[in-house]
Amino acid sequence: MPGSPLPDPPPFYERLFRYFCKDELYLELQGDLDEEFYENYETAGLRHARKVYRKEVLKMIRPSVLKKFQIQQQNTFSAMFKVNTKLAFRNLIKHKLYTLINIGGLAVSMAVCGLILLYVDSELGYDKYHPDHDRVYRLALERVYPDHTSLYAITPIALSKQVEIDNPEIESLTRVFQAFGMTITVENDQYQEEGFMGADANFFQNFGIKLLRGDKQDVLSLPNATVLTESAAMKYFGSTDVIGKTMTSGFGELIVNGICEDVPENTHFDFNMIVPLDLLTFLAPTNFVNFSVHAYLKAAPGVAPETIMEKVDQVVETYAAGQLERDLKISFADYQASGNRYNYFLQPLADIHLKSHLEREHEANGNITYITIFMSVAIFIIVLAAINFINLSTARSAERAKEVGIRKVLGSNKSSLVNQFLIESVVVCIVSMIIGVGLVYLTMPVFNDFAGKLITPEIHQQPLTMLALLAVAVLLGIIAGIYPAFILSSFRPVVVLKGKMIRSKSGSWIRNGLVVFQFFVSVALICCTLIVGQQMNFLQNLSLGFDKEQVMVVDNVFNIPDIETFGAQVEALPQVVSTAASNGIPGIDVAFGMSFRLRGNDQENVFNCTVFQEGFLETMKMELMAGRSFSKEFEDSLSIIINESAAKVLGIHEDPIGKMVTNLAGGNNPSGNCDYRVIGMVKDYNYKSLHTEITPLGIFGHESAFGGFIGTMAVRFNGSPKSVMSSVESIWKEQFENQPYTYYFLEDRLDQLYTAEAKSGDLFLVFTAIAILIACIGLFGLATFIISSRIKEIGVRKVLGASAARVVFLIVSDFNKLIIVALVISIPVVVLVMQGWLNDFAYHISLGQTWISFVIGGVVALAVGWTTVSYHSIRAAVANPVKNLRTE
Repeated sequence: MPGSPLPDPPPFYERLFRYFCKDELYLELQGDLDEEFYENYETAGLRHARKVYRKEVLKMIRPSVLKKFQIQQQNTFSAMFKVNTKLAFRNLIKHKLYTLINIGGLAVSMAVCGLILLYVDSELGYDKYHPDHDRVYRLALERVYPDHTSLYAITPIALSKQVEIDNPEIESLTRVFQAFGMTITVENDQYQEEGFMGADANFFQNFGIKLLRGDKQDVLSLPNATVLTESAAMKYFGSTDVIGKTMTSGFGELIVNGICEDVPENTHFDFNMIVPLDLLTFLAPTNFVNFSVHAYLKAAPGVAPETIMEKVDQVVETYAAGQLERDLKISFADYQASGNRYNYFLQPLADIHLKSHLEREHEANGNITYITIFMSVAIFIIVLAAINFINLSTARSAERAKEVGIRKVLGSNKSSLVNQFLIESVVVCIVSMIIGVGLVYLTMPVFNDFAGKLITPEIHQQPLTMLALLAVAVLLGIIAGIYPAFILSSFRPVVVLKGKMIRSKSGSWIRNGLVVFQFFVSVALICCTLIVGQQMNFLQNLSLGFDKEQVMVVDNVFNIPDIETFGAQVEALPQVVSTAASNGIPGIDVAFGMSFRLRGNDQENVFNCTVFQEGFLETMKMELMAGRSFSKEFEDSLSIIINESAAKVLGIHEDPIGKMVTNLAGGNNPSGNCDYRVIGMVKDYNYKSLHTEITPLGIFGHESAFGGFIGTMAVRFNGSPKSVMSSVESIWKEQFENQPYTYYFLEDRLDQLYTAEAKSGDLFLVFTAIAILIACIGLFGLATFIISSRIKEIGVRKVLGASAARVVFLIVSDFNKLIIVALVISIPVVVLVMQGWLNDFAYHISLGQTWISFVIGGVVALAVGWTTVSYHSIRAAVANPVKNLRTE
């Protein structure tokens, strides 16, 4: 050993060694360790010597002793966990109101978040069950006209096929013609089938809809084959064992060649029966210009969409340009120079439902904006619940301070107290999570009816999901409980046992910040809900250019032999004002597209077109700005009525009557190039959804070459809708006994176009009410905390002459400041979010009109704050000050 005085071996490692080893083992090895320590100290310095000493200690510890120590440590931790868990349950049971508020608020919050997440998962899951969905794209079109731009979900039937032929990077192509109505006859019984769809033969190979009977390779290979869904098979035959049976349609006899499952809800298209695309003979197979089908391209593995689009542009220049030049008798370069463009693009299959709002979609799609908003709401609600937990825990700090002080005097350290409070928090969150999951199962049927969904929670069948929920509950418990745990465990026993509490300014800032956040969320949700309500009210009351009220629409009239006689019989009913037929009802049915140019002008203009019977304008109460309507007194087979937008495009808005416009041949135009005389100009009306702007429209008469397109009849009536429906049905069955009678009321059907927006508004309302309720719970707890800390101040003020009203005003005014701050912060956030939502509508209110929403939001927030705080404030203000000051 060296002679100079040196420090003893590091006490930490000596204690560690003593702890692990018995005394005799320690004495036996102590000399060797000391010698090793001092030698290393002299050669390498103290830091290295400590490392060596520790290493030697660990080497000399017997494995059996180490294992025994580990077992003791585990037993100690287990015992502490059991004790703290037991204490947590006892404390929660003792304070039932506090526990009920905390667990109830968290459980409701978790249930709401669960419902939102299930809804969001359902929306985000659209079309993701199809095989290789990440490689499937829909070909769509941005059609640029000289005066406007339209976005179409449909494309020319021949164009996408040529793209597949010229592009080896495309693995397969499937074209689909949107489902439409068709009369079906089965064993002399007639049905009106609205889900009649056409598709290429490889439809079931490329889409994930399961075949229950039949082979997906050739189920649509026969020219007259059809595949029925399970529900359709039961409807028509009462069985799914119907392979080889026949049914008759407008395209002739069909042979049932397969049965598939009902189309899943999370698919952006729907059908009840599907036939080969070739059966739809009205589709021109060589058409490269007129839009008719939805085209889905599956890219080969590793192929980028940009690679495919290069070939699409080439096909347009090679084939579409040639057809346009033949039809329009001008060069494609001149055609483009006049402002026309065909800009094709690809949409990922899984993006269509939420991100596509084009013309001629299969159905009204969802909106990714709603998903973002609902996810934000879910996060806000769970954060509000966590804030409530923090506020309620700190509100009880005065009550639990003495408990902390006594436990510290008896030897508890800070870590054990933190563990106890965290365990309490975790227990509350786990119990809340269990109750919340139960609430999800209980409320799911109501939520499905409310949201128009068919969501089935299967949490109990998914162990990973259950573990994830448990982990979330534990994590939430730790996050929500960590602040109050450290606050409560930091109390000094000498201070709290004397009945004094120390409040920090930082704690006050945190609590005020939490209140501001709560009211920010509440005010924002209130304002968003009110703005959604204003927009929906605006849409419902917007003048569409026609009168939608008290109009019944009879479908399927294209099958009856004499539509005029039927209309006259219906019009003779005492409650019927007038009747008239058309090829489509404004705002409901899709118009067809045709190209026109003003005589003497080479500029092509594409119009949407429709066919009206004499009297249709009057029946729908549309306004003629100039000229006349169709009439039997005139020969109107070569007459046309245009809307204001069409007149402006043609440059004849000031004097349209008598002008000649040429209908350009192309595609499936039955009349070829033909001149039509403008006999009237109708005021612009919304013949499409209010999501899109009004574009040029041409209206043909019933006597024109397009008169055979008549398919629906509008019946304007007075009196009871039920009475009219019954009377018209009697005439129908008397005249057309074997024809199916189908009808709807126009106002109801138009309202259905905005069901998604209306339901979102209702969900906003429910979520806002829940958020406000949760914010009230947190505010209730915070009011308890603040008033308990100012109880002696209130007593002094009362002794000095302050009235109870003055005391209440002082307390409430503090909260008013926080609410006003929350309102100021919420305004720009609401403006940003709601402007994006409103922009999805072609017609919408301006945010300047919604100022009242912000006023109402602020007033409601203030009212909620006053109502919640006033209970504690009034109790404190009317209390006897002597009682509160007797300890001073």
